[in-house]
Amino acid sequence: MLLKNLHKILITLMILVQPMQAEDIYKVEVIVIKFTDVKTDEKFNNYLDFSPSSVKKLEENKIILLPEKFIENAQKSPDLLNFKINEADKDFYPFVDEEIKKVFKLYEYQELENLSFLIGRLRWRETIEILDSLSWYQPLTDKDEYTFHYDQKNDLSIYINIYQSRFLHINLKAFFGKLGFNDEEITQFINEDRRVKNSEISYFDHPSMGFVIKIDKT
Repeated sequence: MLLKNLHKILITLMILVQPMQAEDIYKVEVIVIKFTDVKTDEKFNNYLDFSPSSVKKLEENKIILLPEKFIENAQKSPDLLNFKINEADKDFYPFVDEEIKKVFKLYEYQELENLSFLIGRLRWRETIEILDSLSWYQPLTDKDEYTFHYDQKNDLSIYINIYQSRFLHINLKAFFGKLGFNDEEITQFINEDRRVKNSEISYFDHPSMGFVIKIDKT
């Protein structure tokens, strides 16, 4: 019975995997800062016009297992992302412990890794306040698909779109407040689509805030 189930699973996986292309997974790291010595009388007369078609909110403890046997980095298929092997069948899967060893936690809050050195340096600067820092794993998305984080302490909304046209891009929308909250018009914001390179540190500047962003292909 177990062998019969094994054959069915393997056939199903072959059907699913063959037409699909493996996609790259990136680790995204973000530090949000404010310059405490910067004062400005700048008037913001522009308004943010932003209505994303798709938003993935960062979550706590949202784990998706990706079996390394079937993918180089990741696959989109829900069947593969949630693929599990019954404990009773492990004798027929000699590759299991070895293959299900790489786990990406997609869209789940992670610790800073590649920018951790910068946190320590920034904290020594008297004129810089670190508002927030966060990290997560994700695949590349379409141009209008954003990852969202709301910093409740600072009332700061962060939308980041990472996509590839001909080159790798970061599209950042960041502002104080929330979209559609009390019909307030958002006048202080970062709205920038920038071409970037893998493992490159990018800085997005605004009189009210600054963003240090680094994306690393895993």
